[in-house]
Formats: sequence, structure tokens, C-alpha cells
Amino acid sequence: MKTNFKEALKTGLSGGLLSGIISGLLNYYVFPFPDSIISNVMGHTFGGFFCGFISAAIGIILFINKQNKVADKIIK
Repeated sequence: MKTNFKEALKTGLSGGLLSGIISGLLNYYVFPFPDSIISNVMGHTFGGFFCGFISAAIGIILFINKQNKVADKIIK
């Protein structure tokens, strides 16, 4: 149980860190200083959706990678 929690924590932190970096870059380069409220809302919506997707994808990839390593040890 402790190992699963540590792995989940590492995965969540790495996905969150990468998402934060991507969100910052999106808000700086793609949607810089919006002219209106709707532009601001759309920028944050797009950034949140994209970063959430990236975090989920990173979590799934790391989980699958970990499971494959465990399966390889069992098979050998």
C-alpha cells in the first residue's frame, strides 16, 4: 500500500509539474495579456483542459511502464 501511494505521489507530482510548465508557456506565448474577459476565460479553459490531459496521459504512461517492469520480473 505504501509503495502504491509513493508511486501515485511521484506520478501526480511529475504530471502536475509538467502541466504547470505547459500552462505557463501557453498563457505566456499563446494567450498573452487578453484583450477581453472572454479571451481570458478561453485561455484559462484551453490551458486547464490541455494540462489536465497531459497530466492524465503522463500518469497512465508511467503506470503502464511500472506494470510492464513488474510483469517482466514475474515472467523471468
